Amino acid sequence: MNARNIIIAILIIIGLGIAFLTLGGGSTMLVPKPTPTLNPALQDLENIVNASGTLVPAQRASIAFAGAVPARVQRVAVKPGDTVKAGDVLIQLDVAEEQAAVNAARATLAQLRAGATKEEIAVAQANLDAAKAQLAKVRAGATPEELAIARANLERAAAVLRDAQSQYDRIKDDPQRGMYPQSQALHLATQEYRIAEARYQQLVKGPTPEDIRIAEANVAIAQANLDRIKAAARPEEIAVAQAKLDQAQSALALKTLTAPFAGTVAAVNVKEGETVTPGVPLVVIGDLSRMRLESDDLSETNIARVRIGQTASVKFDALPGKSFQGKVTYIAPMATAKQGGTNYTIYIEFDSLDPALRWGMTGHIEINTVRQ
Repeated sequence: MNARNIIIAILIIIGLGIAFLTLGGGSTMLVPKPTPTLNPALQDLENIVNASGTLVPAQRASIAFAGAVPARVQRVAVKPGDTVKAGDVLIQLDVAEEQAAVNAARATLAQLRAGATKEEIAVAQANLDAAKAQLAKVRAGATPEELAIARANLERAAAVLRDAQSQYDRIKDDPQRGMYPQSQALHLATQEYRIAEARYQQLVKGPTPEDIRIAEANVAIAQANLDRIKAAARPEEIAVAQAKLDQAQSALALKTLTAPFAGTVAAVNVKEGETVTPGVPLVVIGDLSRMRLESDDLSETNIARVRIGQTASVKFDALPGKSFQGKVTYIAPMATAKQGGTNYTIYIEFDSLDPALRWGMTGHIEINTVRQ
């Protein structure tokens, strides 16, 4: 055997040895391969849902007037940054007309409840006495003295008329007679004579049935007025007056914008003297003592993995390097349309937050869908 063959034989033996060792040294038992395990860090990433949201007060409101007509702003009582209590005045419109209506309605109601004063009763009684005296006079007819006076007035008016006629006769043929004072004097004297004559004839003839009816009606009216003033107000009258006062006060209240809850004024969108329109938000307030992160950034594929109570880690651009722990407290039951797909809204609430965080800041959320 030459050297070449020896080398080949050695290589074959080495190859067989390597094969034998690879197959387990000739043993018929196969050694099981170990099952690979996943990296714990990779598992955590699969359980995380990411989103972004805005920090806002849990209780906030954009407040507008609910009145029916535009009105002028009389006073702006707050500015951004002010703290207010529930019921505090924010904006006051011009209320001169409404305040006058309230005052009048309140006075009417008070008068009805108090009843008439002695002076009011005395005036009503005097009016009734005068009406009765007039009725008696009408029924009795003219006295001799009244007839004599009326006769004298008639004769005096006749004398004035004769004199005026005489003066007019001197210029009656003048084409311009209408421009002379004699024409006007004759006209006035004629009217006065007719009035005096009618008065005298009325006294001579005595009262007509119509005169008596009118005098009796005046007595009835005066009596009814006195009875009404003396009588206490009926419950129905008081109820009507109270309703008018309530209505006037409601109209007055519509001219005052008040805080619906305690909080901080974030924005005021009007100045004194401007005219405001009902329904347009003028003041924005929020309760800064309780802030939460609201996000509408969760797609329908992610929201299926989110549950109320799951923990969330939130980082804010304003405070890099800090992380705040919170929990999912709300998941919207219905989706909202958003550019790029269908999204759902969630709320993240915190046990505590840094005071440096402010309304409107952006937070980046990591929700652990396993831990609660």
